[in-house]
Amino acid sequence: MKPTDRWRQLIDDRLDEAITVLGQTPGLHGLIVAGSLGRGEPWPMSDIDLLPIYDDRADPAESAAQLDQRRATLVDWWAASGRAQTLDVGWLAFTTAEIREAVAAGPDHAAARVGDPRWFHGLDKAYGGRTADPDDALGDAFATWIRTVRFDPAVVAARIDTWRRQATDALAEATQAQFEDPAKATHLLRVSARALRLVLIERWGERLGSMGREWTRFERMAERHGQRPLAARVAVLAAADPATAGRRADLAPAWLRERIDLCYAARTAVGEDVTWAENARDQIAAFTVHVTRHRPDLDGPWTETPDPALDAHLAELRELVAATTRD
Repeated sequence: MKPTDRWRQLIDDRLDEAITVLGQTPGLHGLIVAGSLGRGEPWPMSDIDLLPIYDDRADPAESAAQLDQRRATLVDWWAASGRAQTLDVGWLAFTTAEIREAVAAGPDHAAARVGDPRWFHGLDKAYGGRTADPDDALGDAFATWIRTVRFDPAVVAARIDTWRRQATDALAEATQAQFEDPAKATHLLRVSARALRLVLIERWGERLGSMGREWTRFERMAERHGQRPLAARVAVLAAADPATAGRRADLAPAWLRERIDLCYAARTAVGEDVTWAENARDQIAAFTVHVTRHRPDLDGPWTETPDPALDAHLAELRELVAATTRD
């Protein structure tokens, strides 16, 4: 085996280990392998995404607490024994009773639950996924149901309405904060632009996937649908323009520059069509979001907050949101 192929064995081995260790959690019925691994589209930086299914006769809170302890132990061991690996398993979880009800009900059931973030994000995360245990008939039925309903017109329409509301609400709040709190307005401007992007993606019958590759993927989708200029405008508003990537990467902290290099090597290793600037833009945009949400102490000039062109960008976003709402 070539060293460049070892990442595949490592991810496969760790997935098997996670399934074995987490599968012993009391009250756990089974696991859905989701994300890029579930879809059979891994890359060297893939997370291991698992959606728990809890037995409705058990206490889900207690089972979830034990599951998280096992998850933390695995992640600590992986980091200490070699390359660190993210194991995402937690709040996107369901019970056997919920699954039986959903599988029996069809796509209208899914559309009606779009307002619940667990269902909204869980159906997208698990799309194309599979059961960890091939003998888990209920889990397999759930995975099949998700593949069937995710792009049902009623579900897509409900998801578009959700993203459109987020774009509109964030824009209105950004406008109110524009002069008194430009940093807050900048954050909301970008929330609105990202939501607008997802309105477009849903309309195209596509889904986004990996956060660390999403803007380049968005642009490729837009090109397929004859909307590349529109995608470029949205990217600028969300501070995800590859033209600024070199300058912002030079300003970025060392950990982010390291992430940029690791991801570019990983993407080119699997033959992805991506330039250095596009990859750098993807990582900077993703971690601008992460820092805003989780580590505001790591903010700096690389996030371009507040937006130096805030007034002009808000005006352009109003135009785009209004046009999208009219469609």
